[in-house]
Amino acid sequence: MTDAGHKRLLGVWLLGLGETVIWAYIFYIFAGLLLTWEETLGWQKADLTLGLTVAILIAALVSPWAGRRIDEGLGRWVLGGGAFLGCLALAGLSFVNDPWTFLAVWAVIGAAQGCCLYEPCFSVVTRAFGEKARPAITKITLIAGLASTLCFLTTAWMLKQTDWRTGLLVFAIIAAIVAVPSLFYGTALVEQDKPRNRPSNEVKALNTAAVQIAIRRPQFWMLAIAFPFMALNHGILLNHIMPILTERQITRETAILVASTIGPMQVFGRVMLMLFEKRVQSLTMSGSAFLIVMIASVVLLTAGGEPELAFLFAVLQGGAYGLTSILKPALTAEFLGRDNFGSIAGWLALPYLAAFAFAPHLGALIWELGGYGVVISATAALAALGVISICALAMVGRAQRGKSV
Repeated sequence: MTDAGHKRLLGVWLLGLGETVIWAYIFYIFAGLLLTWEETLGWQKADLTLGLTVAILIAALVSPWAGRRIDEGLGRWVLGGGAFLGCLALAGLSFVNDPWTFLAVWAVIGAAQGCCLYEPCFSVVTRAFGEKARPAITKITLIAGLASTLCFLTTAWMLKQTDWRTGLLVFAIIAAIVAVPSLFYGTALVEQDKPRNRPSNEVKALNTAAVQIAIRRPQFWMLAIAFPFMALNHGILLNHIMPILTERQITRETAILVASTIGPMQVFGRVMLMLFEKRVQSLTMSGSAFLIVMIASVVLLTAGGEPELAFLFAVLQGGAYGLTSILKPALTAEFLGRDNFGSIAGWLALPYLAAFAFAPHLGALIWELGGYGVVISATAALAALGVISICALAMVGRAQRGKSV
């Protein structure tokens, strides 16, 4: 491997480290503290979940802008700056005392998420590596899959040492020291031989043309429909996992371990994908992932007071969801091409992130209607709709290939 190759590989691992820390503390922190906020702040669950809903809606709106900036070659500033903004907002979250301030801070966190989580990171990597992007994305997600584990374990430890407000300040400092430089310099290393700062008007014209071509293709809409079902499924279960398990007579200590298992299982799923990626098509793997998360919901539904079934749920849910983080950008590139990938992926992120945004609040609304048993049943139905959507995508792709022959 050349010296440039070593630097790009180092950049990939730095991106993985940065994504792990920033996911842990500006995304998973919501699920880690939801029960604590409910107990200490005394607000309604539906009011609290609006925080993450607002954040991810803002992230969805920011995504197309972030994609354009990445296509201009400004990826280091998008990812590094977004992470820094997220750290400032996380520190600000420790001072909130009313629901409106809570929502306002989460809106700022959402702007940060739209600039530094997976969607912009994978756009940077796809721009830098082209057809060889998938192995690099896999490496990043192998590390970042541990983000939820990092969050749940450190949050549980922190709550035993101090209050949640002090803990958030500590987490903000850790993220600023580790994630911000890792994302900034990691991006700089992987983009070292790519042209930068093309004229903004030129980039905008190319982006607009590429997006217009993409949205005229049925594959764009199939992708825009399919993966939001996974976002709804996982978003509901992830953000309500602690109260779900508590309602199912799982002790709080065991619930923390179950929630912490989802992250390593994401890594396990991605390792399996690496081993079998040359034997199994991305569409087949995607359909299988949706089917497995549907089974995971059924297992959770029957896990009343049985830790073994709760852990089985975590294994199935984490392993299957871990696949989709890689398969979503892979399918986007396969069906819609790699030119101006940042802009196309940014627009596809809108429905996906919107679904993720509404997921925690939707879970709270369903809970108010019938409890968490109904919530879990709804997530199984969403996964089933995802299976149907992937099958439709396969049929559309087959039909398009038939026309081109």
